[in-house]
Amino acid sequence: MIEKERLLKVLQGKHVDRTPVICPGGMMTMASREVMVKTGCQWPAVHRDAKKMAELSIAMRSETGMENLGIPFCMTVEAEAFGGEVEDGDETTEPNIVHYPLKSVKQWKNLKELDPYKDGRLPTILECTAIVSRKVPDTPVIGNLVGPFSLATSLIEAMTLFKALLREPDDVHGLLSFLIKNSIKYGKALINNGADLIVISDPSATGEILGPKLFKEFAIPYLNRMINHIHMFEKLVIVHICGDISAIYGPLNELDAECISVDSAVNIKEARAMIPGKKLMGNVSTILLQKGPILHIQKISKNLLDLGVDILAPACGLSAKTPVRHIKAMTEAAILDS
Repeated sequence: MIEKERLLKVLQGKHVDRTPVICPGGMMTMASREVMVKTGCQWPAVHRDAKKMAELSIAMRSETGMENLGIPFCMTVEAEAFGGEVEDGDETTEPNIVHYPLKSVKQWKNLKELDPYKDGRLPTILECTAIVSRKVPDTPVIGNLVGPFSLATSLIEAMTLFKALLREPDDVHGLLSFLIKNSIKYGKALINNGADLIVISDPSATGEILGPKLFKEFAIPYLNRMINHIHMFEKLVIVHICGDISAIYGPLNELDAECISVDSAVNIKEARAMIPGKKLMGNVSTILLQKGPILHIQKISKNLLDLGVDILAPACGLSAKTPVRHIKAMTEAAILDS
């Protein structure tokens, strides 16, 4: 069974020969400095070069055994296109927002509609998506979108946004509606350029921060609007939520995505019981993947497979300092489990 078929069938609830093992890219970064040095495709230059980005992504797949192609290597692409100022980082540090374009939620009306083919690095990501899709047709290409609440925290200081949830809820709803309208447009462009499925990562929309009531009001409706539009393009969706999700099990049952990707804080057995209608992806600690030891990585990976995790994956983004041999300890566990 080829990699693309295996992953898509798992998400569709169909029988497969074994559990797929992936690292989506985007917020869930899929890059190792070891592979950068080997290929000469190194951060930070790669972030703005579609061809080098594609080469690094393809090399990560072949060197580590990951069964997907996932770009970009950060979660600042959309925010930069909206006017956020980005520092590109260095050879092991991802790009990050250093200046927010908004000082209050009321200023969301000043944001301009995105053109995915012109604005910021969006055209670079689209070009790279087309390259990897063409060069490795049997491997799933994952298109990455930043979830609406997390994108909002990249455009305005987080505490300002959190306070506005109670003080200025109408403007928060206006901001989130505007953001998803543009994210859907970008998602469609990713699909048109070869993305086989979409991962939406919303790390700021955690149950620990929002709690069930605010999560249900400010996260679920907007995620579902994005998901349902992506479904209209006949593509499947994985949503990544960071942190302990036990407080939001109820609302997560209302999520329209096929699969929920979870952090290492989540008990897979418990989550399976509490969100029975969803596929689960995860959740090997990225700290463990970076530091090892290999035997522990193998043990944790095997335990997750025995618990019936639908997709084996890192719990969050890989550190660029993660050794290839540590990543292979996880991917080989899935292959040996077949």
